[in-house]
This record gives sequence, C-alpha cells and structure tokens, in this order.
Amino acid sequence: MPAEDLPRIAELAAPFAAVTVESHANTIGPSTLEFAVLLSGTLEVAVGLETVHPVAAAHLNKKLELDRFDRAAAFLREHDLDLRVFVLLGAPHVPAQESIEWTVKTAEYAASRGARRISIIPVRGGNGELERLEALGDFVPPTLAQLEAALERCLAIRSAVVTADVWDIARLSGCENCRAQRVARIQTMNLSPSPQPPTPIPCSACA
Repeated sequence: MPAEDLPRIAELAAPFAAVTVESHANTIGPSTLEFAVLLSGTLEVAVGLETVHPVAAAHLNKKLELDRFDRAAAFLREHDLDLRVFVLLGAPHVPAQESIEWTVKTAEYAASRGARRISIIPVRGGNGELERLEALGDFVPPTLAQLEAALERCLAIRSAVVTADVWDIARLSGCENCRAQRVARIQTMNLSPSPQPPTPIPCSACA
C-alpha cells in the first residue's frame, strides 16, 4: 500500500477492533509497524506460506524462502502483531498420497513460528494452469475426505487455531452418500473450541 494511503485506511478501519491485512513476507517490516500504530484496534498480518514441501514450494514461484518467512514471523512476534498463515491442501507437485502429510507439516511449521491462526485452503482448479498440470500428472485435486482428515490432524496443534476454508467446498470430489455429514463435521471442527473432533460418521459406501 502506498504510504500516503495508510492514514486514510486506518481512519476507515477505526470502527473495528481488529484488522487483518494480507501480505507477502518480503513486504513485512517498518511500514507494517507504521500502519499498526495508526490503527485503533489490533493488526493481524496474513501470509501465504502455502507448503514447506521443497519441490512444490519451488514450483509455486512465490519467491518465498523459509528463512525469509521465519524472519517475517519473528518480526511480527517481536512487535506483538498477530500472524495468520494460509497453507495449501493438494499443492501441485505434492504426490496425492502425501498431500495430507505435507499440509499438516506446513501447519505445524507455521505454528512453531508463532502463527496464531492457520487456514487450510484446498487447491481448486479453474484457471487453466492447474488443469494443464493435472494433465501432466503434476496435480491431483484434493478431495473432501482429505480436507476432513487434514483438519482433524491439525487440531492436535495447541498453539494455533486451525480451520478449513469451506468456500466452494461443493467442488471437492467425494462420496455423495456421506458428503453432507463430512461437510457438517468440517464445519463443526471449524467452530468448536474443543481439541477433540466429533466422531466420524461411518459410511458403508466408503468402506
């Protein structure tokens, strides 16, 4: 954001107790503090870590090295600013059978660096590039069951609130016999303060 726009943005945000801004880790620094000082409420900075899978991270081409993310997270901690992190489920170039594992590893990494909120975002096609990668065998769309399993495993992270992004969840493939129950379970885990997830509902069609 242009520095000259910050005072007006802060003025517009005055009625809110908290403000979240999305930022690349490379832009977190003195200007972040300048904006935080202008706000009447607290500031949370959201960063897309995406994945710590080394091959997938390189292909994403976000120009985000882990040490740069670490420095940005440390900067926010040092100045008592909140960190929210986005992690991907089904990132291109992550083998489908390892998708849940790498999502959990990425969430754990973010939490270990001080993230207080972590959002699991299932990768969705529709932009053409993902369809091209899928045809090459480099991308397998994540399923509803994978999102459910990844969220459940991430509930073991005690230092952060982990939720699943349910926007356009109907696009995720899954068994139609238990889809409604799985979606309801994900939504319950998103909203429940309990570290214990609700018991999965067995589905004979998935057995």
